[in-house]
Amino acid sequence: MFPTPVCRAIKTSFRSLHLSATCCTRPVPVPLSFTRYDNNVSSNNAPPVLVLHGLFGSKSNWNSLAKAFHKNTKPVRKIYAIDARNHGDSPHTDEHSYDHMVEDLVLLYKTLGIQQASIIGHSMGGRAMMLLALKYPELVEKAVIVDISPTPGLGTSNTNIPLFLQSMKMIQISSDATIHQARKIADEQLSRIVSEKPLRDFLITNLVKGEKEGGQFRWRINLQSLERNFNSGVAQFPNLAELKFEGPTLFIAGGRSDYVKSEDIPLIKKLFPNSDVTYVKDAGHWVHSEKSTEFSKLVLNFLNY
Repeated sequence: MFPTPVCRAIKTSFRSLHLSATCCTRPVPVPLSFTRYDNNVSSNNAPPVLVLHGLFGSKSNWNSLAKAFHKNTKPVRKIYAIDARNHGDSPHTDEHSYDHMVEDLVLLYKTLGIQQASIIGHSMGGRAMMLLALKYPELVEKAVIVDISPTPGLGTSNTNIPLFLQSMKMIQISSDATIHQARKIADEQLSRIVSEKPLRDFLITNLVKGEKEGGQFRWRINLQSLERNFNSGVAQFPNLAELKFEGPTLFIAGGRSDYVKSEDIPLIKKLFPNSDVTYVKDAGHWVHSEKSTEFSKLVLNFLNY
């Protein structure tokens, strides 16, 4: 075991950071589920690209864009679309914080033998990727952060998220229903709380029929953990004013979204001094799906430069 002074001194290399885990308290990581996009012509010398979705999302949301990134990066890169903990096919845990999510990503690097990667993260995933770059800058080549900033809080459109989580927990569906019927029932019940149909449709993509639960319907997201940890583990970003990521960073924000405000830019520039902030006209929070062609062009120009 290393003594505490030695533990504090180990900061520079990826190997040293793993050694420090033997004496410093760090969140326990979980193995993340991912989809790899690789047609075996990817350059061994080109860092791969890791993509992490936002709250309520999953790796499947990025399928079309991940294919486009893989096809059009120069040199061709492997793309990994990832499920965050408590989402998709990744493990459900009682803990959910950005520190936990970062350690999950570090474990994924180690598992896949990745020395360095470019990263893309949307919303909650964007904050996890920001924290990864700030805490482990040697792991990150370039960063793309989608419609989120490192300032406290979230956009006004997310003020009702805890209510959404509570409402989803209360939905009751018979195991005799088909998936189509189940999603219709869920939509009807959620409509009392969530007025926007596109948002309800997005939430309902997480409803699946379990194979090990007697055919009962379940949510792929861990509603209990996300509700319990929302205020501290999702809505707030750690205060890390003493850290910087000096690598190239691109913030892509929706022109109709309030997640990246003009008053956020000084903090963005302090933490990410080599960054640009681009607003996509007429796009909301889900800029990558609402304006996928423009978004893809911005990302590819940035990665290929």
